[in-house]
Amino acid sequence: MAKDLKGKGKATNLSTFEILRALYFSGKVKPSLNKILVELENDPENLDLTLLACQCFLRGKDFENLSVYADKAIALDATCAKAYFYKGEAHQHLKGKEQESLKNFDEALALDEENILFLKSKATTHLLLFKDYQLPIKFAEKHRDKGEECILKIISIIEAKETPDYIDYFTLGDVSMTLNRNVDAKMYYIKSVNAFETTKEDERDMNIYKDLIKAQKACIRLLAKFTE
Repeated sequence: MAKDLKGKGKATNLSTFEILRALYFSGKVKPSLNKILVELENDPENLDLTLLACQCFLRGKDFENLSVYADKAIALDATCAKAYFYKGEAHQHLKGKEQESLKNFDEALALDEENILFLKSKATTHLLLFKDYQLPIKFAEKHRDKGEECILKIISIIEAKETPDYIDYFTLGDVSMTLNRNVDAKMYYIKSVNAFETTKEDERDMNIYKDLIKAQKACIRLLAKFTE
């Protein structure tokens, strides 16, 4: 499927993965997934495409297939941090599987300890357990503390960067909302939009951009509500 794509007078040889990743980044999740699955039938040991399939399944909230393909990725490479992350995401959305989710996020972080997306998902899982009314208070409070610990680590990692990218700012916006720092969240969402617009075209994920705009609008509505 790889082919030469011409643009601005130059021919650039793109791999199948790069072409399908670009299709996914354009916001066409289902079409890209369909093509990815066809390619995987011919090349089932392609880890990059397997992980891209996981990304599509996560985006489409197909957690059953996400779990299946995360297992395939782990089988292909037991040291692949993203594979454990996707397995954790699959479990996170299944009631009663939160501990399995945390186990997989810990596996991912053991391989990539400063990955802010892994930390954010782990924090989300801990805070879900904190809000579980069936959990004894002392255990719930431990999950709250661990969730906040992850959030503070995210903030520390991003603030140490010289040039945060649009995903970094978007993440800061989200964790600021979690901490009820809504004014800070609005500022970070604006920075994220600005950073997105100056990012190289092939690194712009329109799926994330759509989430960013939704989050920004929700933040603005929330601020307006408190200032009425």
